[in-house]
Amino acid sequence: MYEFHGWITIQVTASKAEQEQLEAIIPKIQLKITEYAWGSGLLSLNTACGCYYLHVGGFTKGKGQEADEIMSLYRYIGEIAPGSYGLLYSRDDENQEGADNEFRVLVLARGQLKEQRDPFLSPCIPVIENALS
Repeated sequence: MYEFHGWITIQVTASKAEQEQLEAIIPKIQLKITEYAWGSGLLSLNTACGCYYLHVGGFTKGKGQEADEIMSLYRYIGEIAPGSYGLLYSRDDENQEGADNEFRVLVLARGQLKEQRDPFLSPCIPVIENALS
């Protein structure tokens, strides 16, 4: 199973002073989202107090198309709105590289994506789950 939970605060620059440019970028992000035909999970672009933010989350049977699309969307937002920042927590219990017992954290800051190990919920066994008996 593949589990993912994430968010992005969308900003054109780190100065937050580019509201007119942001209004031109948001339709591009909305268009990109419409390209994805998700059958499950959360993918929403919202606004509150004049700020835009994206939420993603869900579970899929395996790491597949939705995982690729999320990564693509995070990269895309980092490219067109490099002041954006956010996190994506994911867990792939079928990971073949020894990371099946941990969450990975994708960090978006200043247009760059970096993957890091999760220090809070990992290793999943024993931090959040019991070992199978």
